[in-house]
Amino acid sequence: MDGKSLPELHDSSYQFVPGAIDVLREGDEIALVAMGSTVHEAVDAAAQLNEQGVSAKVISVPSVRPLDRDAFLRTLNGIEHIITVEEHNVNGGVGSITAEILADNGHSALLKRLGIPDGEYAIAADRKDMRMHHGFDAASIVHHALGLLNR
Repeated sequence: MDGKSLPELHDSSYQFVPGAIDVLREGDEIALVAMGSTVHEAVDAAAQLNEQGVSAKVISVPSVRPLDRDAFLRTLNGIEHIITVEEHNVNGGVGSITAEILADNGHSALLKRLGIPDGEYAIAADRKDMRMHHGFDAASIVHHALGLLNR
């Protein structure tokens, strides 16, 4: 969205592999699945949730096509609450592919997809304001996570 720098998520040994997923933080109560620059929001949200006693797994999906669906499903094993986060329309991206994989495999997790709502366009603003406006900044992710967990 804008050209501001982001903190590093990986060390210099990281190598992008098309289709692979990256588990950035382990947790067992809720999974925060994100792609692109929104992974930073998920990492920040997981830290905030941890401070509130919630164990949040953070999964980065660097590519949805191709995607190692089996590996992705294994990372979600035992997780009953999932939030996906993306910086574009909620349809056709990481939220949609997560929903497809869950449905295809009979996984009954509660899923909340965060991003630009269908029928809307991203507001013209800097990254922070745009994400806050559309409800997928770290604070919004925390809010939705606590709601899914009924806390």
